[in-house]
Amino acid sequence: MLHTRPELVLRRADELLSVGQPLAALSSISEVFSSRRFRMTPLSVLEPIMIKFLELCVDLRKGRTAKDGLILYKNVAQNTSVQSVEVTIQKLLDLSRAKLDDALHKVNELEGAPTSGDVEDLEATETPESILLSAVSEEKTRDRTYRTLVTPWLRFLWESYRTALEILRNNARLEVLYQTVCHEAFQFCLQHQRKTEFRRLCETLRSHLASSQKYTHQSHSINLNEPDTLQRHLDTRFQQLNTAVELELWQEAFRTAEDIHTLVGMSKRAPKASVMASFYDKMAKVFAVGQNFLFHAAAYSKLYSLHAARVALTGGADGTDAELDKMASRVLLAALAVPLGSGVESAKRVDGTDEGEGKGRLNRLASLIGLGAAPTRGGLLHDALARHVLKRVSPELRELYQILEVDFHPLSITRKIEPILAQLETNPDTARYVAPLKDVVLARLFQQLAQVYASLKIDRVVRLARFSAAEEAATTRLRVERYVTEACRRGDVDVTLDHASGSIKFTEDLFGDEASTASHAADALQPSASALLRTHLARLASTLHDTLEAVGHPAATTAGPAAARAAAFENLAAAVADERETALARVQIIQRRRELADEQSARREKEEAHARSVRQQQLAEEEQRRQKEELKKREIERIRKEVEKVKADEAKKVAESLIQGGLKVDMQKLPELSAGDLVQLQVQQIEKDKKSLAQKLATAYKRLDHLERAFRKEEIPLIAQDYERQQQRDREAFEAAQVQRAEQAQREHAQGLAIKASLQRILPDYQAFRERAEKESRAAFEREQARLRDQLEEAKAERRRQHLDKLEQERQAAAQREKDEAERRAREEEEARAREEEEAREAEERARIEERRRAADEAAKAEREARLAERRAEQEAILAKARAQAQREEEALARRSGGGGAAPAAAKAGPAPIGSAEWRRQREAAAAPPPGAAAAPSGERPRFQLQPRSSEAGAAPAGERPRLNLAPRSTPRPEAPPAAAAAPTAAPAAAPERPASGGRWLPPSQRGAASPSGAATPSPEGLRPSTPGAQQQQQQQQAPAAAGGKWVPPSRRQGAPGAGAGGDRPRW
Repeated sequence: MLHTRPELVLRRADELLSVGQPLAALSSISEVFSSRRFRMTPLSVLEPIMIKFLELCVDLRKGRTAKDGLILYKNVAQNTSVQSVEVTIQKLLDLSRAKLDDALHKVNELEGAPTSGDVEDLEATETPESILLSAVSEEKTRDRTYRTLVTPWLRFLWESYRTALEILRNNARLEVLYQTVCHEAFQFCLQHQRKTEFRRLCETLRSHLASSQKYTHQSHSINLNEPDTLQRHLDTRFQQLNTAVELELWQEAFRTAEDIHTLVGMSKRAPKASVMASFYDKMAKVFAVGQNFLFHAAAYSKLYSLHAARVALTGGADGTDAELDKMASRVLLAALAVPLGSGVESAKRVDGTDEGEGKGRLNRLASLIGLGAAPTRGGLLHDALARHVLKRVSPELRELYQILEVDFHPLSITRKIEPILAQLETNPDTARYVAPLKDVVLARLFQQLAQVYASLKIDRVVRLARFSAAEEAATTRLRVERYVTEACRRGDVDVTLDHASGSIKFTEDLFGDEASTASHAADALQPSASALLRTHLARLASTLHDTLEAVGHPAATTAGPAAARAAAFENLAAAVADERETALARVQIIQRRRELADEQSARREKEEAHARSVRQQQLAEEEQRRQKEELKKREIERIRKEVEKVKADEAKKVAESLIQGGLKVDMQKLPELSAGDLVQLQVQQIEKDKKSLAQKLATAYKRLDHLERAFRKEEIPLIAQDYERQQQRDREAFEAAQVQRAEQAQREHAQGLAIKASLQRILPDYQAFRERAEKESRAAFEREQARLRDQLEEAKAERRRQHLDKLEQERQAAAQREKDEAERRAREEEEARAREEEEAREAEERARIEERRRAADEAAKAEREARLAERRAEQEAILAKARAQAQREEEALARRSGGGGAAPAAAKAGPAPIGSAEWRRQREAAAAPPPGAAAAPSGERPRFQLQPRSSEAGAAPAGERPRLNLAPRSTPRPEAPPAAAAAPTAAPAAAPERPASGGRWLPPSQRGAASPSGAATPSPEGLRPSTPGAQQQQQQQQAPAAAGGKWVPPSRRQGAPGAGAGGDRPRW
């Protein structure tokens, strides 16, 4: 797309929207995010584009596209402008809420006030089963309208909240907006009663908090050690707890309370009293729903302490005194409603767990509400009395406390408490305590009866346990038996139900285990016989000790008071030093123990915080793993059901086809049939159809045979008659056609004659016009042809002039390069001579050292030097021959260029005109490869020439090292016969020639015809200046065109001056 510049995207999007193409507009804006200019574009330009992008995503409900765009925009903008990210995310949420409000308003206008309870899960996709079920279900029009209009926007708004939280998480710069979005999401779940989404939201927040603890090393990650950040998280969790309680999601509320407890443990700043009061209130509701009245009463006790402190500060001036009275009534009722014997021992006996596990669970619950140890019923009542709760409660509650905790009256306890329970049932706030209070009354009744009676009739116990005269005896009996069973299981009472005799027996083991009755002995109003017997010795020892203290030491009575006082003073004086040392040592020990205790407490708190964070992370990971496994199982189950459904449908279709074919299939047994059975049935049906079809065909063939024979017998006379009639019809049709063709030809001939007569009049004008048009066209063609010919000649002349100028420039450049090459060769030769001299000196020095060192090797050294001198002489001889040959070649070139004949005349003739036949022949001859340029035979490597190259001005100076010609050797050529080089004047002509005037050199095979004097006539092309590249190519193409043999350089050929009898190459 061409509109990838961010500045043009908005204009392009508006144009597409104006023609009703929102998808194309969204696609054009999406391409900006993938362009390279996206990260370099200023935010002032990107922000309006992002706003338009979000508007299109909301209109089209493209949540995933909006998420991808926001992630890319956050990566670009978070380092420069966090406010821009906040604006875009808030814009997405505002647009989504506006769309949802519009949908709700529409439904409200059409069908009345809608509800959202018909959609359980907004993230669940619609399956074919759900669509079919909704199509056949008898739902109301309002529900269908709500599901069509409101549910998609509910789902989109929920997806928008999840997208916003995913983008803002674990970023300290976006932490404030993150908490704001969390509160808005809580409000969304509460307003639309989205319980499933609220659970997922809580899991999402927990996973975000766990990941923030895991990736604290990343830049801009949140730090929970900062008080403000931790306080914001605490506020969010308190709001989450309130929402969970409002939605009556008690399990999520309890888990949220655990999260709050973990965050409070990490905080260095105590939460506000009002916040903690709300927390204890919500926890009391959670424990009440869970039937945990012990911690319900403990939570109310903590709440009462906070209210009492506030009343103490304000003095009850703001109406808090009356509220404190209500709170005191709740505290006392909650404490009295706690079942007897509830605690560690009871939990251990009921659940079958060990003491450590029971204590751990109770301590965990106690830590949630800020208690150091697990509470007890007696402890809660003692705290309530210590806070003077009885002074603030109503008289009936004081009477209730007196009946349950002070008086001992087993025969009238239910009668006394009946009016109080009836009054509590009339109040909605206290009605929930009636059922647990009845259980407490039954526990007190059986405790007191067990201390008075050994056995009682069940009917009498039922009458004593009846709370009202209107209550049926069967109901009371059932409640009594159920309580006795549960109490025996918990170990609160030792009772035996004897249905044979219709009595209840109270058994008590006077010498039983102390732990079996320790849990409920403390709740008894007076000690039992077993407790008295068990503590008899302890009580006796205590009494004797008190008696001895009262009576005093016998020696003190005989001596006088003065002597006793003097002895006491002496003992005191002697013990002063010891007491002082003991006191100092004790102070040091206490200080040391305090320090150790502080260190141990700090270490324990740190370990507990770490363990809590690890446990929370593990729980989050386990929950994620559980959710993934559950999702996987659901997907597997869905696929299995779909496969089974497809198989069942296929089997049903096969059965229906079999039924249509006439085969009887029991539809009730269809699910029991396997695929093989169905295939067998289908095969049987096919065989049956084939047999039936064969029988029908045989019958039909036989019938057709007889019919055809009868038809042919009957049609024989009819065919002859029909043939005669056909002949008559054909003859009549032919005659009519002939007449019609003749008439048509006459008409056409008459029309042709009329047209010819009419056109004959304009024939002279047509011929004159045609001649005039032809003349004008021919004249215009000739003028255009002449103009083009002149233009072509001018172009040729201009091209010729440009070519000559170019050749002149190349000639000058070649001359300059040759001059530079000569200077470079001179420098190289000078350096070579210097190197040779240095090598000679080094050789002499080495020789002298070797001579001194190895006197015995002088003969061998002399022999080597002789051979070296001989080789050097041979090289000098070869160089001399090369220089002589080069000098002779230069002299021959000089004589050729200075002599007369046809060649100079041809050279002075100049090049042929461009475009002429001679010019084309010269071009073809120049383009053709020389005879010696043929490739080497297959499989033969190119050989390199080691011919020393001579200078244009003559032979190389003395002492100059010849340069090697490494041009690849072409096809070998045999050596020239001696007769070809017999004449002395022919030797220079056989060698390659180089014109001294700087013209282009050509091999002999490409030169013109020889002159009468025997000199070769150079062609006009051979006189043009050539480029260095052309010269090098021509030097490589000097090999003759003869097939076979070996090519020999001119200086080595037979008859050439200086030709030696050595090998193919000179030796260096």
